[in-house]
Amino acid sequence: MEFEISAIIPTYHRPDDLDKCLDSILAQTQLPNEVIIVDDGDLGGFPKQRLFEARGIECVYLKKHVPGVTESRNKAAEVARGRILVFLEDDVVLFDDYIAQLMRIYETHDRDGKLGGVGGIIENEGLTPLEALGERIPFVLFGISGFKEGRVLRSGFATDYGRTGFPINEIQQVDFLLGGVSSFKKEIFDEFKFSNRYRSASGYGQGEDKEFSYRVSRKYRLFINPAARLFHYSAPKKNFNRFIKGRAFVLSRYYFFSESVKKTPVDWFFFWYAILGYTLYQTAKLITFRKKEWDRWRGVFVGIWDIVRRKSLDSL
Repeated sequence: MEFEISAIIPTYHRPDDLDKCLDSILAQTQLPNEVIIVDDGDLGGFPKQRLFEARGIECVYLKKHVPGVTESRNKAAEVARGRILVFLEDDVVLFDDYIAQLMRIYETHDRDGKLGGVGGIIENEGLTPLEALGERIPFVLFGISGFKEGRVLRSGFATDYGRTGFPINEIQQVDFLLGGVSSFKKEIFDEFKFSNRYRSASGYGQGEDKEFSYRVSRKYRLFINPAARLFHYSAPKKNFNRFIKGRAFVLSRYYFFSESVKKTPVDWFFFWYAILGYTLYQTAKLITFRKKEWDRWRGVFVGIWDIVRRKSLDSL
């Protein structure tokens, strides 16, 4: 049997969230032919396997011993039998036509074979009015964000989805897709892989999905279909460490800028100007929230110091 769609779900110690995700897959108007679960935890097997097999869906369970979403996505892409790989996170719940809406773009926008991937929109993520007031103005002024979502800026920062107040409301070409709300042709992985460079020694990674899809977009077209929607019920991160996250954010922006965005020496000005703005923003948060943001603020400064010294840049 030739598989058309493979849904890929990396997971780690979130069985209840994963169950809800799997239920939403079973409710799709267009079912995948295959679901691959890559387990960094202790599931012990594929949940709801009989329900999936009763619907004609092949179930693949892969157990890993070294945690990390980057490795999980690459490993699943190697064994997947579908022509289209739909990447999900284990804490998402899909609208019932999510997969159908992704596939519609492959059917209508790929006449020359240069369509590389299609993404959707997270329904329940965005800025509150207060967050918008405190974030948007400094982010735009310092080149941390722009006005058009899904675009990479000269600074190496990018305008994230749901952060502008001007959400995407029609199908359009973009520079990047987010890992848990994206799909790619299987053949893309003959040329591209998710980079381990964005993974810390602790297993935490940040920005590898954006970097991967941006590299793909330099050769193939990427599209967002705002009709393909899902809910992301972000689960609390185990062993969450604000220091690691702050440092990883700065270093991931540096890697992305220096390896994928920088074209001229002048571009360094835009990068460091954005870093300055982000540092001032985190300092303002530190003053406001004090102890809660101290570790993140410290991580940001350690990351900047690492860049300046060109030290410890082989890993986050």
